[in-house]
Amino acid sequence: MKHDSFEIAMLIKEIYASTMSVVSNSLRNSGLTNQQIMIIKLIAHNKKVNISQLCEEMSLAKGTVSGIVARLENAGYVKKIKYENDKRNTYVTFSDKGLEFAKEFRNQINQSFDKVFENFTEEEVNEVRTSLLKLKNKIKEKK
Repeated sequence: MKHDSFEIAMLIKEIYASTMSVVSNSLRNSGLTNQQIMIIKLIAHNKKVNISQLCEEMSLAKGTVSGIVARLENAGYVKKIKYENDKRNTYVTFSDKGLEFAKEFRNQINQSFDKVFENFTEEEVNEVRTSLLKLKNKIKEKK
């Protein structure tokens, strides 16, 4: 059976763009930039990250990332940690305010996507999840 791989790739791209639009709309009133939100998401996924990891994930220079982190720290969302045994690396983690923001952000995203799937049956949602996981795993195998 022949698949139209290009069409599937374009659908993934469109879904990703639409997903990012939903996320952006949810954050419109937060006052944070997209780059600040990206750092918050990376911390949420990893609990703590060092500046080098942020640079790599975001494809940005150390000075740029350090400035973004400094603004988040000044706003009270994150805190920097230096460990005695690892003085060369500065780690970034959530402050209490940042953790609260991340939880609220996740709730808003969940509510937004609940609306997207409100007309789907549970079986349809499970089919989407299963297919996406299968696709993700196939792509990982090819790396």
